[in-house]
Amino acid sequence: METVWYFRLFYVHILSFIISWLLFGIIGAKRMSGPGPSKSWVIAFWTSLIAGWVLTWFVTFSINLAFWIGLGIIVLGQVVFALGYIAMREHPEKKKAVVDWGIYKVSRHSHVLAGIICLLGVIVMGWNTASVMYLILWVYFVLYVIMSHLSVLNEEKLNTERFGQEYEDYMKMVPRYFLIK
Repeated sequence: METVWYFRLFYVHILSFIISWLLFGIIGAKRMSGPGPSKSWVIAFWTSLIAGWVLTWFVTFSINLAFWIGLGIIVLGQVVFALGYIAMREHPEKKKAVVDWGIYKVSRHSHVLAGIICLLGVIVMGWNTASVMYLILWVYFVLYVIMSHLSVLNEEKLNTERFGQEYEDYMKMVPRYFLIK
């Protein structure tokens, strides 16, 4: 039996991406700017995102326990995004260049972790270990996590150049991903 067209993870993945960007715009995370990653990192990011969208087109989901668990994971990821955006708003009373308040007191890269959490939720929603495409989606997830970590290392290098000793001190005090140094 063919699954209805709208029960594809593609739509969930796109919706999650749109929600995170809407949160960014609504909350007004103005401090999330700067020189940013190099052109090659931007191309790699968009290529991996589009590859994920293509893969999720071929994976379906049903309304079952995995769907609700995946939805809960996605909501958690969006909350982490929102907390990061809130911390990155303009705070006139906080004159420091490095944001070390809010969620950034406990994680230097909560925005990256939030994206990984959301993607994990999308994948859990489509739980079907009998599907080859679903298993390929897990391989994609592992590669996405590795690429995200390499991107974080690059971002830390850029931030060290941009903010100097203040960022190095921040790196010593706050773990990269919550409890993981």
